[in-house]
Parts: sequence; C-alpha cells; structure tokens
Amino acid sequence: MLRMLPLLILLYCLLPGVVAAQTSVQTFVQDKATGRPLAGASVSLRITGDTVAFRSAIASQQGKIFFTNIPNGKYYLTIHYLGYQDQQLRVTIPGIWPDSIALIPGLTLREVTIKEDIPPVRMLGDTVEYNAAKFKTKDNAVVEDLLRKLPGVQVERDGSIKAQGEQVQRVLVDGKEFFGSDPSVATRNLPADMIDKVQVLDKQSEMTEFTGVADGQQAKTINLVTKKNRKRGFFGNASAGIGTDGRYEGGINANSFAGDMQLSGLLKGNNVNKSGFSASELLQLVMKDQNMLSNLPPAALSELSRMKGVRMEGNSGSIAEIARPIGLTDTKFGGVNFNNDWDNLKWRSSYFYNNNRTSNSYNYARQYRMPDTAYNYLQAGNTSGNNTNQRIDMSGDIKFNSRTSLKISPHMSINGGSNQEDRSYRSFTAGGIKLLNEGRQLTNSHNKQQLLTTDILLRHRLAKPGRTVVLNVMPEYYHNTGETYNRNTSNFYNLPGGEKQTTTDQQRTDKGDVYSVNTNLLYTEPLSRAFSLQAGQMFYYSQGKYNRQVRDRDASGHYTESDAQLSDIYDANSWQYTSKLSLAGNHKHLLYTVGAGWRQFNIRGNSDMKGYHVKSNYQAWLPEAYAEWKQNKTTKLIFRYNMDAAAPSVAQLQPLEDNSDPLYIRKGNPLLQQKKSQHLQLSFSNFQPTGGNSIYARADFTYYNRDITDSTSIEAASGKQRIIPVNVAGNLNGSLAVGKSIGIGHNSSSLTAGISATYVRSLTFTNSLPNINRTWSITPDMNFNYYLGDNINVSARGSAAWNMRRFSATPLLPEKNWLLMYGVESIVTLPWDISLEAGTDGFSSLGMAAGYNNTILLVNAAITKGIGKSFSLRAEAKDLLNRNTTINRISGSGYIEDRQNSVLGRYFLLSAVYKFRHFPKTKNK
Repeated sequence: MLRMLPLLILLYCLLPGVVAAQTSVQTFVQDKATGRPLAGASVSLRITGDTVAFRSAIASQQGKIFFTNIPNGKYYLTIHYLGYQDQQLRVTIPGIWPDSIALIPGLTLREVTIKEDIPPVRMLGDTVEYNAAKFKTKDNAVVEDLLRKLPGVQVERDGSIKAQGEQVQRVLVDGKEFFGSDPSVATRNLPADMIDKVQVLDKQSEMTEFTGVADGQQAKTINLVTKKNRKRGFFGNASAGIGTDGRYEGGINANSFAGDMQLSGLLKGNNVNKSGFSASELLQLVMKDQNMLSNLPPAALSELSRMKGVRMEGNSGSIAEIARPIGLTDTKFGGVNFNNDWDNLKWRSSYFYNNNRTSNSYNYARQYRMPDTAYNYLQAGNTSGNNTNQRIDMSGDIKFNSRTSLKISPHMSINGGSNQEDRSYRSFTAGGIKLLNEGRQLTNSHNKQQLLTTDILLRHRLAKPGRTVVLNVMPEYYHNTGETYNRNTSNFYNLPGGEKQTTTDQQRTDKGDVYSVNTNLLYTEPLSRAFSLQAGQMFYYSQGKYNRQVRDRDASGHYTESDAQLSDIYDANSWQYTSKLSLAGNHKHLLYTVGAGWRQFNIRGNSDMKGYHVKSNYQAWLPEAYAEWKQNKTTKLIFRYNMDAAAPSVAQLQPLEDNSDPLYIRKGNPLLQQKKSQHLQLSFSNFQPTGGNSIYARADFTYYNRDITDSTSIEAASGKQRIIPVNVAGNLNGSLAVGKSIGIGHNSSSLTAGISATYVRSLTFTNSLPNINRTWSITPDMNFNYYLGDNINVSARGSAAWNMRRFSATPLLPEKNWLLMYGVESIVTLPWDISLEAGTDGFSSLGMAAGYNNTILLVNAAITKGIGKSFSLRAEAKDLLNRNTTINRISGSGYIEDRQNSVLGRYFLLSAVYKFRHFPKTKNK
C-alpha cells in the first residue's frame, strides 16, 4: 500500500475534479427597470460542455432561486421568463455567483453567442460526434494527431485506428471518400485545424441502405466535417526537411474545396519509415497469387493484416510481427483526388502512386522440439526491395429518377517490383554440438501484377413501398508475371552415406491470367410494416491459366535446361452458385435478419504437361443471423452468427513442388476439401455524451468444422522439410475484449482502459504425429490524455501482453513470455509562438531465448517556432539514446522462433513548413 501512495497522490493532483466538495447557492431574479421579483422564472444550471441541464428550478414569489449540494466546478446559468430576454451567465462554484439577476423586457436585443456552448462530445442518433475545437493539438498537426486526443479513439504507430474497440475501415471527408479506401491518406495529410467535427459511426452496406434489410456488413467509419469557412477556398502546406545520416522528409499537399467539389493533390517523400502505401486493393491480388505476399513491403503487409475479413494464416506471434513494420523504408508517393456532386450524378475519382524501397538485416533462431526430432535452426541475411503500386478508382452514381439508379465503379491497379535476398543458414542438434547442415542462398526476383475490375450496381424501387430489386455485376481481369533467379549451395553433414553438397542455379518464370465475373440478384418483398422477405441468387465463374517454367543453368551460363519436376502449365475453371433466403424484422428497439443459403462450388484443373487432373465439387449449407438491440440512442447490443465455406486455392490444390527455400519444399494437395467455419460475435456498446464516457465489450468465437493446415515431414539427419496442406477438424479461436473511456474534469481530458484475452487452438502434423498448439494471450492496455490549462497536454499509453503457448507433442519448448509497450508524450505551448514536444516509447520482452530479452526506451524531442502566419521551423530528434531494435517471438509446427530485425535508429531532422490557405469571406445575407 505504501508503494501505491505516491501514485495515488499524483492521480489526486492530476484529477482535481474527480472528488469535489459541494456547495449550496441562491440568487434572486428581478425586472431590471423596476426591481420587481419575477415569480415563476425558470432557471437551469448546466455543466460546461453539456447539453442537458444539471439542475433546474422555478423562482418563488420573492423571485428566489435556491440550489443545494452543487459540486464545485464551472457551469452555465440560463434564465428564462416569458416576455423577457433570456440571459445566460458563466458561473463558478465556489467563486463567481450572482447575488441577483436582472432581466430586460422584450426580445429585440441581439442574442449573445458563447463559443464554449458546444460540448466536446455528443450523440447525434447513432453517431458519436467530437467537437474538434475542444481538443488541443500541436502546430501544423494533421488529423491523425487530433484523433489521438479523442476519448474512445486509439491510433496505433502504424496509422491504424480503433474507435470504441473496433477497427476503423473508412475515413470520409464531408461524407466523401478521400483518395479511395485508404484511411491513412486523409488522416496523415489533412491539417487538423480545418476540422470542425469528427463523427464516428457504423456505416451500413449499400445493399442495406437501399433495401432496408440488415446484412450485418457494417464498417466502422470516421467522417471528418470541415469548418463552414473551409468548404470554399484552397489550402495546403509544403515542407522540406533534412537530417543526419542522409535522412529527409518533405512534400506538398494542396486542396481546393468549392461546396460539393473537392480537388486534392499531394506529392511526398521520406526515408524515415513513414509509408503512404495502401494495401487494401492488394487483397484480391494476394487471393489469386499467394506468392505475391513475399514481394510486398512491410507497410503493405501491415495494412493487409488489419483489413476486415482478411484471415492471414499463421500464429499470433507471426501476425504481430507483420503488424509492426521492420527494416528501413524510403517512400515516395503522390496522387490526385476529385469528387463532386451534381443534381443526378455523384462522382468520386482518385489516382494514387506509391514507391517503396526497403532494406532489412535479420537474425532468426528457431528451436524444434518434437519427440522424434530436436534441433536448432539459425539464419541471418539481408533483404532489399523496390516495389511500385499505382491505382485508379472511379465511381459514378447516376440517379435516373426517384426509383432507379445506376452506380458504376471501375478500378485498376498496377503493381510491380524487384526483391533481393542474401542469407546464410545452418542447423545444429538440440545441444548445439553436431552441425547438421549449412548453406547460403541468393535470390533475385522481378514481378508485375495488373488488376482491372468494374462494380456495376443497378437499384430499382417498385411501386409498392419496400419492394426492391438490386442487380450487382462485377467482371474482373487479373494478370501477373514474375521472374526469379535462385542460387544456393547447401552442405549436409549427417547423412547415412556421408557428407553431401547440393547446388541449385535456376531461373523460374511465372505467368497467370484470370478472367472472372460475379453476379448477384436480390429481391426484397415487404410482408408487413415490420417484416420483409429477401431472396438472392449469386453466380460466380472464373477461368485461369497458369504457366510456371523452371530452367537450370547450362555450361554456357544460360538458363535453357528445363526442370520437368518443378515446371507446369495448368488450367483451372471454377463456378459457384449460391441461393439465399432471409427474413428481416424491424421493430422499435430490435432489428434482425435470419436466413440461410445453399452454395455449390465446382473446380476443374488440368495439366497437359504433367498429365494430372483436379476435379472437386463442394456443397455447403450456410445459415446466418443478425440482431441489433437498441435500448436507447446510447446503448446498443449486436449479435452475429454465420457459417462460411471457402474452397482451396489453386496453389493449395496444384501438386507442384516449390523449392524456393532449399530446406522447406512445399507441394500442393489435389485431395483437399473446402474449409468450413462457424463464427459467433456478440458486442455491446454504451456511450454517454456527458463527459464522453463510453464502455464496450465484444466476444468473438470461430470454430472450424474443417480447416487446412500443414503436414510437415522432417529428415532428422539433414534438417530438410517437405510440407503439404491437409484437412483437419477442431481448430478454433476465441477472443474477449472489454474497454471503458471516461472524461476527466471539464477540459476534454480522458482515460481509456481495456483488457483483451484470446485463445487459439490449432492442429498441425510433424512426421505424421499430431501436434496441438494452444495459445493464450491476455493484454491490458491504457491510454491517458490530460490537459493542464490551454498550454500543456500530457498523454500516456501502455499495454502488457502475456502469452502462453503449449504444444501437445513438444513439452520442452518455452511456454511463457511478456511483451510490454508503453510511452509518454507531452506538448507545451510557450509564448513567442513556440511549442515544445517530448516523449518516450518503451518496449520490453521477457521470457525469450538468451540474448532476445530486451528493454528498449526511445526518447524523442522537438521544438517548433512559428514565423508569421504561414512559416514555421521545426527541429526534432528521434531515438536520442540510439536504443531502437525490434524483437519478436513466433510459434509454428513444433517450433518457436525468436527474431531480430534492423530498424531505424537515431536521427536529427530540421524542417521548414509553409502553410498556405485562402478562404473567401462569405457575405451575410
């Protein structure tokens, strides 16, 4: 208890409004001219920032108003009497309180406007709205800095955003998309001082908005409402910064708004690991070509891992590593965005370009501990890449009349790049005594992917209210080419026949073309005022051609000798039918949809070159249910259940060996069955505008009736592995997250705290032995944001992840470890237009292998000096102590692996910023 005393004293000093004294006060209401008591005058006492009266009273015959047990603080006192001018006073208890209040007869005087009248947070229907003016940000701050200050909103280091515990998937500007579907483009480029309101809402799908039948496809969305005097004019900024060790950061961002028209352009570059890359459009590419994952930069993998509906295969440790980009990145990106609304046409369009040059040095230590196989595998190397992404998004929503509209949304993306890796590897027996193998590998690859798709949505309302027809057609073309040079030499020292050396020097070329069309027809029939019936029919057809040629290097140095074992020409056709029927109900407090679908999926594969055929037919019964209970506008309970089925990918079915890694040879399995899973989710949220208090709770559970996992065969003498995908049953994962945000005092300070727990059970096979991996993780987290007056802001955050893993076949592996992340940031505004920033970022790992336990403390500082209204100079220092490093632990089939990667170290940067803006003054009518 004595150890907690300093902390309690500190909290008491920082939170003066939490436990406050109470006072009784009185006053008299009278006519200003005559002094006559105004009996019956109504008086309300409202806390500063609230919209609802805290206390109300009626004046007595003597005009007396008396309030008892009022907590100390700042209030608004509003007095109303028929025939008199309303009066509003700012009062403080104890301190400023009127002995009497004199009202002026008549209503001819101009009303007094008090800017502080708008509360920091309020509810508008189902939308949480934050008043941006109530949250202090640094000079030249962007929207991301503003979002970090909002109670209930969390912004991670990689730019991902959570609101009320859910991932934010879209960021709109005045209701319009900004540079497509990438939230970070808006939050990292728009200035914070142009934002009037930040609205957080659950945006329904276009189908739900049109038909009124809830499908449960909600997207957590942030809408940035610009200030009224910023909706017409132009604004932006230009910056240039140069630092130590060749570091730089700079660019220009220009925007022109004219009512419903938005025109924006940006061009930026840096080599301080700030990426403008968006991987949202890469999802479809990766689904068609999973080899593309190895060509994506870390920032793209990070973005992809956070997308809704994306299930990246792997354990929690490896996914966590993906979510924390590693290495060094030099980024150049830019684009143009144009949006406008005409009478019968809503137009959205954008072009975006991004180039990432990445490099990384790594050192990995893996421990295998199977009952019949135990050894250590070490590898170290360097990687570099140069990848470019271009995308064009357009959308025209044409309204023919009040009943019929057509939305056409073309999309094109072109991705290409080159990647190199130079690594060495070796394997030892478990005691580290005997060397099993060692080798070196050099790879050099070039790739290009093109995607062209158009989403056509025709919506029509029939004469009967609620009766609708929707037709959705999406044709698509995907093309990829790749070329990889693979050179490696491996030595095996423990083979029965003695030592052996294998050498590979190959060229691999890949080419793929996929044509597909997806159609969906929905018909909605109202049965009564509260019930609707919806019938749907979906058809999908895909035709793909894949060509892989592997050639060995001949004596003359050319790649002409074909390797028939690794080469293939493969055709695949697939078609899918899904019929669906749903019943929807809409009552005062309850909204629900229950239904089921029947899906039939057929795939045919053929290889004339190798002489094999793949023929699979899959069927699935897919029930689903969605319910939303709203007790009031601040409390919501949501229930979701659905069963899903997914056919294996071409790469999983194709019986073709992949020797990209000489120690890990992969091959497809044409006997695979489809995956089937059941997903259950229950979420609760409550938001109180008074003080910005909120609470959320969410439980997720997924059970895999049939899943696809790896079956690995390890040669104990050499350490070489052969891996094929197989079906298993019983995999599951569950999670529970609870959090609460509370407002502190009346100055927009807030505390957000939460805890999450996850459990994952996955089954793999090693040497035909089943190995059940059970992983538990518990992570409490906290985010504290405190304002001391108008000039000092302190933010603190922290999380502590406890992880425990158990392997049924590998009891000797380490089981527990801690990963701690914490940080403090402060902003101080000084006279002479100077602001100071200081902060620390900490990371600690406990329970790792020797040499991997570490504590990292990063110290950052900056000073900004304004020069006039448009210019400013900024000097900043990152990682002053030069302690940055990255470490992580992952677990796999019978092993754990500790990883170290290179990261950006200490640097200093001096920048000049020019802020330009012109907003014509609006003439009052």
